[in-house]
Amino acid sequence: MPSSDSGSALVTIAILRSLRRIVRRVEGASDELEASHGITAPQLLSLRAVVQAGSLTQVELSREVRLSASTLVGVIDRLADKGLVTRRRDAKDRRRIHVTPTEAGRAVERAAPEPLQRQVERALEAMPAAERQAIASVLERVVLLLEAEGIDAAPLLTSGPIPKPADLEARR
Repeated sequence: MPSSDSGSALVTIAILRSLRRIVRRVEGASDELEASHGITAPQLLSLRAVVQAGSLTQVELSREVRLSASTLVGVIDRLADKGLVTRRRDAKDRRRIHVTPTEAGRAVERAAPEPLQRQVERALEAMPAAERQAIASVLERVVLLLEAEGIDAAPLLTSGPIPKPADLEARR
């Protein structure tokens, strides 16, 4: 085999290893968070936003954590089931639902580590814009190579699917 083919194979292997490392790091961070604090990354990000604000409507929370309203309903359901937040309908506009942390929710938020999501966001924000754009372009190319462009993905670093409300109803 000519050396250029060998070099190409080595680069391909390095790319695949890097992808696997990324997947394993995200899975590991998700597993560690859930095992140590009983909360997933989307739940922690949502809880942190509610604790910092004191109270948010579901629409405000959806914007803050960049999750669709339908996905967020499941996240809030699980936080409420764990006693970490409460929900209250607005007295003037019954369509608006306010989410407020409980004392238990504040305690979990204080004790939980910074989500991997925030670490990556901070590191990316510290990079020059051109470097961030280059990374975004390369990752979009990888998405195309994996034929994954049709997969809906919230901008969250977490492993496994985020259950949709219909999936949650089936479990109850």
